[in-house]
Amino acid sequence: MRILFLLIFSAIFANNRSWDEKLLYSASFGGVDVATATLKSKKIKNIDDQDILRIEFKAKSKPSLKYIFPINDKIIVDVDLNTWQPLKVEKKIREGSYKQNSLSTYNHKNNMFFYKNDSISYDGKVFNPYSLIYYFRTLDFSSNANYKIQVVDNKKVTPLKFFTDKKVKLKTAYGTFYANKVWPKKINGEPFKNAGKITMWISDKDKLPIIINLKMKFGSLNLELEEVN
Repeated sequence: MRILFLLIFSAIFANNRSWDEKLLYSASFGGVDVATATLKSKKIKNIDDQDILRIEFKAKSKPSLKYIFPINDKIIVDVDLNTWQPLKVEKKIREGSYKQNSLSTYNHKNNMFFYKNDSISYDGKVFNPYSLIYYFRTLDFSSNANYKIQVVDNKKVTPLKFFTDKKVKLKTAYGTFYANKVWPKKINGEPFKNAGKITMWISDKDKLPIIINLKMKFGSLNLELEEVN
C-alpha cells in the first residue's frame, strides 16, 4: 500500500514538472577528478502520444587523462512517467578495455523485457538505476524510511531495499545543501559485485542529486554537482 501511494503521488508530481534540465558533474575515482559527466532529462511525447521522461547520462574522461582513466559512456533511458518503469534503455559503454553496446525494450503488460537476444520475465515493478534517481527526487523522505524496489540492469533483476539517512550538510562546488543519503542493500544479503550499486545524496529543498556514486566495471565513480542548466 505504501509503495502504491508513493507511486501515485510521484506520478502526479512528475507530470507537474517539465524535467527539462541538464546537470553537470565532476567525476572522480579515489578523490582524483578524471572525467566530466552530464545528466539530462526532458519530458516528451512518444509515438503513442504518451508522456515519457527521456534521461541521458554521459561520462567522458578529461583529455589529459583519457589514456590513464579511459571512460566514454552514453546511456539513454525512456521512462513511463506514471509508473517510473523503463520503456527503453540504450547503452554505449567504453570503460578501459570493457565495451558494451546494448538495447533493452520493455513490455510491462506482459511483465517481460528484451535484452539483446534474450527475453526475461519478472514479477512486480522494475526500475532502472537512472530512473531511480528521478523517482527518488519526487519523494519527501521521512526518518527511518526504506523502500523495497526491483532494479533491472542489463538482463539482471535485483531486489533491493533502499534506506535513507538523516539529513547532512554538504559543501560542493555548486553550493552548500542539506541532503538525504539514499543507499541500497540486496535483500538476500549478498554484496554487490562488479557494477550496479548506486548511492545518492538528494538535496532537501530543491530535490537535486548533489552527489551520485556509481559502482562501475573497474571501480566507483563519484559524481559531484557543479552546474545546473
